[in-house]
Amino acid sequence: MASGGEIRPDYALEDVEIGARNLAIAARLGAAGQAFFFVAFLFAFFYLRALNTNGRWNTHNVHPSRSYGVAILVCVLASVAASVLGAWSARSANRLMWRVGMAAAILLALAAIGLQSAQYANLGFGQAEGSFPSVFLGWTGLYAFNVLIVTYWLGTLLAESLRSTGRTLELIRPTADALAFYWGVLGVIEITAFILLYLVA
Repeated sequence: MASGGEIRPDYALEDVEIGARNLAIAARLGAAGQAFFFVAFLFAFFYLRALNTNGRWNTHNVHPSRSYGVAILVCVLASVAASVLGAWSARSANRLMWRVGMAAAILLALAAIGLQSAQYANLGFGQAEGSFPSVFLGWTGLYAFNVLIVTYWLGTLLAESLRSTGRTLELIRPTADALAFYWGVLGVIEITAFILLYLVA
């Protein structure tokens, strides 16, 4: 394996830095795709709220629990921070901090999904009770699905780093950086969702 900017493991056909650039571009394209996907819910929120046809925006004046919203937001943002810590630790080849950061990111993301599920069980309203409930359930449900995908991605990286025959942290770092960026964009989407669905609505 060469040193510096020409890291090339025995099984690789090209330098790791080339793959790192490809991963960075893919993460940005994926994050942009997610942002545009959730813009549809952003548009639906403002359009249906402004239109409010026959008072159908929020027929029974329902409001989701703000406590659940705050807890989910905290878990998501803490998970993002932990994944950034993990990516930074991979850059410095700090195995202990890598494992702590990634394990914390996984547990916090799972906690966010669990809290969202618990909120649904105690929601007290359904999508048939107006436009706002429909937007709320669609936005939060699809967001939770995306969190599950990120959790799987985090888990595969951590599991690979624990294998004796897996890639070294130096080789995992580009993927960890890409994941931290992608997860960070989803964190911004969660902040937007919390403001609109729990405070503005």
